[in-house]
Amino acid sequence: MLFIHNILDFYSWQGIALIAILLILFLVQFYYYAIAYRRIYRYRLMRTHKAFRKDPPISVIVVARGENEDFLFKELPSLLAQDYPLYEVVVVYVGGDMEYCGELQIIENNTPHMHLTRMGGNERIYITTKQALNVGIKRAQYECLLFTTPGAMPRTEEWVATMARGFERGSVVLAPAVATFETATTKTYFMRLTELHRASNAMALAVQGKMYWAPRSNFGFTRSLYDSTRGFDHLNLDLGENDLYLQSIATSKNTAVVMTPNAIVNEVRNDDWDEWVDIMRFNDYTKLYYPSYIGTFQRWERGSRMLFLLVALVAMVVLPLELKLLAALLVLLRYIVVLHVVRRVARKLGERGIAWRYWMFDLVGPLIERHIATHRSQKCTTAWR
Repeated sequence: MLFIHNILDFYSWQGIALIAILLILFLVQFYYYAIAYRRIYRYRLMRTHKAFRKDPPISVIVVARGENEDFLFKELPSLLAQDYPLYEVVVVYVGGDMEYCGELQIIENNTPHMHLTRMGGNERIYITTKQALNVGIKRAQYECLLFTTPGAMPRTEEWVATMARGFERGSVVLAPAVATFETATTKTYFMRLTELHRASNAMALAVQGKMYWAPRSNFGFTRSLYDSTRGFDHLNLDLGENDLYLQSIATSKNTAVVMTPNAIVNEVRNDDWDEWVDIMRFNDYTKLYYPSYIGTFQRWERGSRMLFLLVALVAMVVLPLELKLLAALLVLLRYIVVLHVVRRVARKLGERGIAWRYWMFDLVGPLIERHIATHRSQKCTTAWR
């Protein structure tokens, strides 16, 4: 007791309390980066037992809303050139441009494994993307349904074959999608890292069998699972990335996460900051319907990061030298752990070249998320491209 009293007399109870808070926050951050996020790069799909047939036939479904020349001349040819023995590409065109639709029909006529469905729509009757996906699923002929979007490009011709390995092991499949920008600036760096951090949160829970989100351009499920429900729900909400429906069908036993280079797709993003923020807000609207533990998982990481850095700064200003050094050591140890884990997670999720400036995002990332959460968007014309 005398020893404790001497410590309290020397450092004061305020100083001891400050260091205690700093240690607790350090342990919270250590849990996220050394345990939760570490599961991502330690996860191996091949350790999972095969439950379904080898090389299953696959239907790739994509909704083309409006006229997109890149989809017509770059992305669709990439989907049709996949190296896989038995698959089809089902395109649901939502729009009224008959010339564009005619171009798609020409490709369909010359490609046996492509099928086209047109949905008109008008100013009075708006067809949501989820409704179009339901139509595409009905047109598809195979059991395994794989979804992607215009604006997304598989990195290799092995994409369908790699995702098929997921369907051999689960009836809900997801894989990474990497945000791709035309320019490499500080602004787009923060945009990339924000999306990477969101994907890390989702994948950290998905590999534990708690999937709540999948990239809109890189997920799938089986027809049997779809038929056991009424199809995509919340049809009046053309929001999110089908996360609410996936939450209703995914379980710890039927989910397969595919994280290999051949499974990754690139999602093209506009460099405009305001448009990007609007898309993030648009997709965030469905978080209102998420289970509470998902928001808690996300908020605790952001909150503990901000508080840890703030408390460490205060400690290094007001405390005695030895406690200042202890606070600085904890900051350094945390950053070493964070940088090591983030580099490996980023590599697993398909991102490169993020390490040397990561300290900037480490500081401002929570502020970006706060800015995105300031308002909620229910309309965004570019979110589904």
